Amino acid sequence: MNYCSNCKVTILDERNSCPLCHKMLEEMEPKRADEITTRYGNRASYPNIRTRERRIRFFMSLMLFCFLLGEVAAVIINYIFTPAMYWSAIVGIALLYTYLFVVYWIRHDAGAAFKVGLQIFFTMGLLLLIDYVTGNHGWAIEWAIPGLILLGDGMVFFFMMLNRQNWYSYLALLLLMAVCSVVIILLYMTHHIQNLILPVICVAVSGVYLAATILFGDRQFKRELKRRFHV
Repeated sequence: MNYCSNCKVTILDERNSCPLCHKMLEEMEPKRADEITTRYGNRASYPNIRTRERRIRFFMSLMLFCFLLGEVAAVIINYIFTPAMYWSAIVGIALLYTYLFVVYWIRHDAGAAFKVGLQIFFTMGLLLLIDYVTGNHGWAIEWAIPGLILLGDGMVFFFMMLNRQNWYSYLALLLLMAVCSVVIILLYMTHHIQNLILPVICVAVSGVYLAATILFGDRQFKRELKRRFHV
C-alpha cells in the first residue's frame, strides 16, 4: 500500500504513481497500512485508472498512426497529380492541429470556457497560416476569422444558458470575442481588409452580449472582473 505525499491520499491498489498528480508514490508504514486495510479492505474503492490510461494511450497512438498514414498518402497524391500546389502541407497542418487539440482536451482539466477560448485563438492562427500557404488572398481575415468570432459568441451564449448559475465564469471568453471584433474593425480602418459586413456584425453581436452582461450581471460582473483581472 502506497501514499502520495503531494496529494495526501492513500492508494489502495498496486499503482506506483499517483492517479492525480502522477508523482511516484511512497511506501506506507505497516501499522498505518494495517489500519487502512481493516477499514477499507485490500481493494481500491475507485475504478482501475490504469485500464483507462492504457485505452487512452492506445487511442492516441492509433490516431497518430492513422494521421501519419493520411499525410503520407496526401504527399504522394499531391506529388503525382497536383505538383504545382502544395496542398498536402495544409492537410498536414490540419492533422497536426487536430491531434494536439484532442491531446489537450483529454489531458488537461481546465474549464470549458478556457479550452474553447484557447481553441478559437489557435484556430485563428491556423486559418491565417492556411491563407498564407495558399497565396495570402486575405480570406482568413475578411471572412473566416469574423465567422469564427460569431461562432465564439454563439458558444458563449450557449454556455451561459446551459450554466446559468455560473454564467459569469464565461466572462473572459466573452471579452476575448469582443477584443477580437475590435481588432477586425481596426484592420478595416487601416485598409488591411476590404469587407466591412462581417466585422460590423461581429462588433454588434459582441457588443450586445457584453452590454447585456454588464447590465444584468451588475455585482457578479464587477466581482468577476476583479477576480480575473484585478480591476
